[in-house]
Amino acid sequence: MNMNSVFSNVFLMSIVLTLAPIVFAQETVKASGSRPNIIVVMADDMGYSDLGCYGGEIKTPTIDQLAKEGVRFRQFYNFAICGPSRAALMTGCYPWQVGQHPGADIFANLTGNCVTLIQLMKKAGYQTVAVGRLDMVTRQDWHDPEAIARSTDRFLGSASGGPGNYYREEQKTPWFRDGKRWKRPKGPYSTDLITDFVVDVIDDSKDDERPLFVYLSHYAPHWPLQANEKQIAPYRATYEKADYKRLMKERLARQIEMGIMPMGTEPHRTMLDPRKDVASRELPAERMAIHAAMVQSIDTSLSRIVEALKRSGRLDNTLILVLSDNGASHQLAFNRPVAEGARPGGIDTFLNQGAALASLNNTPLRGYKISNYEGGIASPLVAWWPAGIKQPGRFNNQLIHIGDIMPTCLELAGVAYPEQFNGRPSLPLAGESFINALSTPDAEANEPRVVIWPKAVRQGDWKLVLNQTNLPELFHIPTDRGENKNLSTKHPQRVRDMQRLHAKHYHKVQ
Repeated sequence: MNMNSVFSNVFLMSIVLTLAPIVFAQETVKASGSRPNIIVVMADDMGYSDLGCYGGEIKTPTIDQLAKEGVRFRQFYNFAICGPSRAALMTGCYPWQVGQHPGADIFANLTGNCVTLIQLMKKAGYQTVAVGRLDMVTRQDWHDPEAIARSTDRFLGSASGGPGNYYREEQKTPWFRDGKRWKRPKGPYSTDLITDFVVDVIDDSKDDERPLFVYLSHYAPHWPLQANEKQIAPYRATYEKADYKRLMKERLARQIEMGIMPMGTEPHRTMLDPRKDVASRELPAERMAIHAAMVQSIDTSLSRIVEALKRSGRLDNTLILVLSDNGASHQLAFNRPVAEGARPGGIDTFLNQGAALASLNNTPLRGYKISNYEGGIASPLVAWWPAGIKQPGRFNNQLIHIGDIMPTCLELAGVAYPEQFNGRPSLPLAGESFINALSTPDAEANEPRVVIWPKAVRQGDWKLVLNQTNLPELFHIPTDRGENKNLSTKHPQRVRDMQRLHAKHYHKVQ
């Protein structure tokens, strides 16, 4: 067939675009001789601008290098809080469809109408590893180490349920290892513990022909603010003479220079109000320094894992994804003053970020964790894969959410999503594979994508926020990422149409 006639036919063109990612995945796997290893690195409560490659002043050289050699996503979204985000990542479904609806226990098990990513990867012959927060790695009881062991080959971490501590085990946060309850030693830093485990697994798998799937679900930089003094100390000079608003301005300037944010982007006025956060005025520079050390610990962890992959000969055919489960946290419910003589950030202290410092972490986005404004639901996403990414070092502007990770991993692994799993029906996926974003630099969706949150909806470039049902807020995100200009009165029909879209898609599945 003449190629010109193909590209002149709209119907055939749509077929070509639909099949291109699948063909790419098959060709890449064939060329490399094996299915890719996949490592999902998820931070907890890390802000949109904390990474150096997203404008932050925090030292993250490993992730920055991955970004330089991979793809950075401008519009990657989560579901605003840990439980729902993890439910979406693990199932590829909207969280309220699988038991994580607003008001539900964020530590509850998934409902029986789904199957998890790790379960399918294991069944497909991958060696599966989970470390850190073990939430929802199985649709069975993820508080039971024996249930986790049926879904995951190797694991080390805790079943969430309490405030936690980075140096010891606390009540309601039991640690598990490889099918059994594990007595977590007092003293070692949690980031180091789980990293040691992953490095050992990679080193031990040199002769294992199975590809690796690693779910590295970090505790950091979630409160309490705790880090090793050696990592905190270099940041004191950075923060002791700089207020958070000046640092926000500097981060935003770097984002604009990098091309992450357009010229003219401004933070919302609520993110610049110093009166909103009295509690975190105590030790503000120390809090920022501890948070920075916690973010850097994730980068150091990843550098060690990259070295282990290199030693094992797996590096070139490994896809690494780096993201966060939600925006920075402004919560102060557990904040406690530092006792006299105690080291801020040490084992016996419990500090939270507070709203002022979380504003810096989320620069230039509006809102925080739990919010359906951009500061609650937008996350950095870095993808790195030497054997598969075309034109590395670029940005991608597609609308993508955390539920897309599952179908992407399944497609790369050659795994079909089942209509049933273990004799029970599986809910259809809400997520979509984003392999085209890795393989085709100029790829765009054929139709404006619709993504739903409990109190928001995106349709293409437009976002409707429904925090107050009688006063919806409409924003044009490409020109107003800070969500400053409510355009609802100028576009009433668009508001009504998007309200109907939200009502159509936002409902529990029984």
